[in-house]
Amino acid sequence: MNPLRALIIEDSEDDTTLLLRELRRGGYEPEYARVETAEAMSTELSTHTWDIVFSDFSMPHFNAFDALALLCSTELDLPFIVVSGTIGEDRAVIAMKSGAHDYILKGNLKRLVPAVERELREARNREERRKADIAIHRLAYTDTVTNLPNRARFRELVQEAVLAGQREQRPIALLLTDLNGFKDVNDTLGHDIGDSLLQQVGLRLRSKLFAPDVVARLGGDEFGILLPQLAVCRDVRHVIKKIHDCLEAPFMIQGIPIAVETSIGVALMPEHGDNADILMQRADIAMYRAKQMASNYVVYANEFNRYSPERLGLMAELRDAIEQNQLLLHFQPKLELKTGRILSTEALVRWQHPRLGMLPPDKFILPAEQTGLIGPLTHWVLMDALKCHLNLHRDGFQSQVAVNLSARSLHDPHLPKLVADALDANGVKPDQLMLEVTESAIVLDPKRAEENLVALSNMGVSLSIDDFGTGYTSLASIKRLPVNEIKIDKSLVTNMLTDKKDAMIVRTVIEFGHNFGLAVVAEGVETQEVLDALAALGCDKVQGYFISKPQTFKQLQNWLSTCAWKTGGFDATI
Repeated sequence: MNPLRALIIEDSEDDTTLLLRELRRGGYEPEYARVETAEAMSTELSTHTWDIVFSDFSMPHFNAFDALALLCSTELDLPFIVVSGTIGEDRAVIAMKSGAHDYILKGNLKRLVPAVERELREARNREERRKADIAIHRLAYTDTVTNLPNRARFRELVQEAVLAGQREQRPIALLLTDLNGFKDVNDTLGHDIGDSLLQQVGLRLRSKLFAPDVVARLGGDEFGILLPQLAVCRDVRHVIKKIHDCLEAPFMIQGIPIAVETSIGVALMPEHGDNADILMQRADIAMYRAKQMASNYVVYANEFNRYSPERLGLMAELRDAIEQNQLLLHFQPKLELKTGRILSTEALVRWQHPRLGMLPPDKFILPAEQTGLIGPLTHWVLMDALKCHLNLHRDGFQSQVAVNLSARSLHDPHLPKLVADALDANGVKPDQLMLEVTESAIVLDPKRAEENLVALSNMGVSLSIDDFGTGYTSLASIKRLPVNEIKIDKSLVTNMLTDKKDAMIVRTVIEFGHNFGLAVVAEGVETQEVLDALAALGCDKVQGYFISKPQTFKQLQNWLSTCAWKTGGFDATI
C-alpha cells in the first residue's frame, strides 16, 4: 500500500468513508484529517504536511472556492480535487479556472484513483522543476566555490544600489580587489588549497562588513565589494583599512600558512559613473593601476582610462590604416654568436599616422586587442613580414623571420589556420617563420595557449617566449610547451655588468634554456662588453642597438650588404 497524506474538506462522515474506501481499493493507505471550516483547514495546513486535498463543492459554512483561495494564500503547491455530489458543468469549469486540478462526482468514484495518480505525478514533476529552477538560479547567481554572489548577481546589486543612491542622493562605492600571487598558490599547492584560500578570504571579508554591504567573487582571485550606504565618500578609506587589516594575518590551510596581499581599485558614484557597467569597468582600471604602482589601493582617475574618446578615435583610424597601407614593418636583426652570422630578423610593426607621425606599437596594440582589431592587424603583419622574407630569400639571404603575437591572438582558436593560410599565400616554409609570445600572454589562458602552440609547432613553425625572466611562466609550463627559444628580457641584460643579481639571473636563464634544449636570445645588447659577456656565458643569439636598431625593409636590405657581420647565404663586405 502506498502512503498518502490527504486533507479532506467534507461535512459528511459517510462521504468521507466512501472516499477513503475507494483510495484503499486503489492501493493507497491514507493518513487523513477531515475539516469543514476555514479555520480548521488553515490549522491543518500550517501544522501538518499533506500530499493532496479533496474538497466537497458546497457546505453550509465553507465551499471549494473558499478552500482554493485559502490554499493559494499559503503558496503550497498541492493537488486540489473537487469531490461533489452535484456540480454543474459551468461551475466545474469555474472551479478548474480557479485552481482546482480535477473534479469527481461522488456517484462516479471509479475516476478518483486515476485522477489521484495523475495529479500526484504532476505534483512531483512540478516539484522537480521547482528544484531545478532553484538550482539553475543558484548556478546563475552564486559562486560555487565561496557561495558568495557571482559577477552576474553582483552587477545586478550594483545597479540596484546606483538607482537607490540616485533617488536618495547619497554616494555609493565599488571596490574590486584580487589576491597578488594567487596563481603561485594554485601552481605550488594545488587547486584544492587554492579554493580553500578563496573560501576563507570570502569569509573574512564578509565578517568585517555589515549589511547591506555586499561581498562577491567575480571569478579567479577577484572579489567585488559594494558599499551602498556611504555617508560621505571619504568613509571608503576606513573600509579599505578594515579589509587590509582582516587579510593581514596568514591563512592556515591544511597546516600551511599562506600570506595574502591585495590590490584594491575604487570607483565612486556619482563621481566616476552612473551605472553598474561603468563603475565596474573603472574600479577594474583602478585596481590594475594599484597593482602597477604596488599600492594598497587606488581611486579611479580619468588619466588611467585606456578607453578614452581619443583612443577610440585612434582605433577607428587604425581600421582605415590597415586597409590603406599606412602600417609598415621595421626589422631588427639577430646575431648568432657561435657563427657570427645574421640568420634571422624580428619584424616590428609601426604606424605612419598622417596626423600624429610615426607611432610605436605600444600606442595601438593594446587598444587594438580591446576593440577587436587585433585579428586584421595580425594578418597584415604576418603577410607583410612573409612577403619581405621572401624578397630577402630571393636576394640570397637565407633567413628566418620572427613575428610577435599579442595575447588575444595567441588565444584565438583560428590562429593556426591564419598562420597556415599566410604561409601558403606567400609560398614560405613553416620553419622559416618564428612566432614570439610573451610569458604574460601565456598565463592569461594557459590551456588555450598550449593548444595553439602545439598546433603551430606541429605545422613546423618555430616558437619563442619573449621577455623571459619576468617571473610569469612556471618551469612546469616550459616543460610542456613546444617552444624552440627563450628571449632574456632586456631589462636584465642592460645592467648585467653592473648589477650582480641581473648577471646571476641572465646566467641562470641561459643554463636553464640549454638544459631544456632551447636556444637563448638576449635582447637589449648595446655594447661590445655586454656582447662579450653573453658570449662567455654561452648565449646563442643577441639583438640590440649594438648589432642594429630596427630599420625599414629597404634599409635592412642595404644594411645586410654592408654590415660588419656575416649573413646567411653570402658574406657581407665591411
